[in-house]
Amino acid sequence: MKLVQLGNSVECQKSNIALRSSGDNPFGIEYEGVRYFKYKSKKRAIVTITEELNPKEPRICKTSYLDLNGILEAEVIEIWTEKRVKFEVTSNFSNVHGIQQNSVNAFTFAKIVITWRAILEKALTI
Repeated sequence: MKLVQLGNSVECQKSNIALRSSGDNPFGIEYEGVRYFKYKSKKRAIVTITEELNPKEPRICKTSYLDLNGILEAEVIEIWTEKRVKFEVTSNFSNVHGIQQNSVNAFTFAKIVITWRAILEKALTI
């Protein structure tokens, strides 16, 4: 299932993250006694669930999508992981925003902050 609406989120035990540009220097946050590394994509991001939580219950947002192969796709996504992630350039269509990707073998929470629709509507009003 592809999730593209503002506020949609996913939670999983393992994920695959692909993005155009990220704040590669995450900052640590603490939520309910657990420390997470917080990233925020700057330009197009896709987060795919590669392993479901066990037990299959959300930790951060009660409305998070939890099923295997769920895909979160948007312009800006906020991503929390239990381990620091080093994104590697896998493709470079321009010298400015190459596609960075990595598989995350730790708990991942991701939430849409800015949708494609919002960017499109802003462009149409200009």
